[in-house]
Amino acid sequence: MSILITGAQGFVGSRLVSFLKEAGFDVISFDSDICDRQAVLNYPGDKKIDTVIHLAGVLSSRDRSLFQKINVDGTKNVVDLCKKLNVDRLIFMSSLRVLSAQKNDPYVNSKKEAENSVINPGVPYIILRPSIIYGPGDNKNISFLLRLIKTLPMAPVFNFRLQPIFVDDAVCAIVKCLDLPPNQTINMAGRETISYADLLDFLKSKGYKIHTLNTPKLFNFLLKAFSYLPFSPVPHWQIKTLLADEIFEEYGWLELFKLKPTSLAEGLTKMK
Repeated sequence: MSILITGAQGFVGSRLVSFLKEAGFDVISFDSDICDRQAVLNYPGDKKIDTVIHLAGVLSSRDRSLFQKINVDGTKNVVDLCKKLNVDRLIFMSSLRVLSAQKNDPYVNSKKEAENSVINPGVPYIILRPSIIYGPGDNKNISFLLRLIKTLPMAPVFNFRLQPIFVDDAVCAIVKCLDLPPNQTINMAGRETISYADLLDFLKSKGYKIHTLNTPKLFNFLLKAFSYLPFSPVPHWQIKTLLADEIFEEYGWLELFKLKPTSLAEGLTKMK
């Protein structure tokens, strides 16, 4: 089976490529800019592509226009390429955050629009909606929080929780989609829920000397205020979504894929 992957150099994509190659699949990395419609549609069709796995996208940016350009328009270009190549299926990585009640979140809105672009054209598809993915090689999400906690002399405590999925579990789910009936959307929430305080406790158990400031309401306010500053690396709408503390049901994806999830304790131990 020949598989074309966008975002193959990314956090999830690089792990997926290694897994598929070890399993004997013919893996092709799509290295063109998915926003360049002409470059996408000029992809040579001299070799049969059975499946396209679309992982490329933008997760966070202060420039709201990038979400439309990359997540929406880029996905439309990939879908049109799938039609041109007459692929057997398109596997699209969306996000569980599309179920969020938060409004005016450009990332969430772009993923919703991108999903519609995948569903409507008639290309056989599977949409995956994972919660936050973490693991070795990630420089954002939980990795960022761990680095922040390790470097600060005093660690503030925030009021939010996460439902993380270990990257290898997410990769296994993607691979199993190759054999599932097409035209379905699969919600994926991590089985275990972890709070910011849990991360602090984990690091303490590993020997880190951490002094905590347990005034979450104050630090939530300060974090929101900081996010409005022009030099803040995280935009205010993303902080609002994070602090909303939305927790979702598991949705039975582990049973569907027959996966035993990596525990949080094991997954966090594998991270540097």
